[in-house]
Amino acid sequence: MSLSYQEKSIWGSLVTILCVYGYYFAGVGLAKSAGLDLGRMVTAVVAVVAIEIVYHIVIAVASGVERKDERDVAIEGKSYRNAYFLLAGGACATAFTSSPFLTGNVALLSLVLAEITKFTTQLFLYRRGV
Repeated sequence: MSLSYQEKSIWGSLVTILCVYGYYFAGVGLAKSAGLDLGRMVTAVVAVVAIEIVYHIVIAVASGVERKDERDVAIEGKSYRNAYFLLAGGACATAFTSSPFLTGNVALLSLVLAEITKFTTQLFLYRRGV
């Protein structure tokens, strides 16, 4: 079974986010006593951006970029809807945090979980054949 450009892009983005932010959040518990470490957050964001750029260049050169059709747009819309319900819940959760450390990390966690939700919804709908 051959994957489309969109599916390859989604898989690469999902794996990147899981690896980089999994590593980030695993280390956050150790850094909690030191307070909010913006350097660690910025490093994680820069790492995701750099990996994404390289990965998308590689798959674009290897398989070529495909244009989005109506199905791709519909799948993307449904996945954004699911992701932003979760993001809205995460934004509300930041109101109940008691420190800048928790506020920053809850906000980042809600963004990461929203992206993971978006990617997994897209993969599910591509495989389901919507």
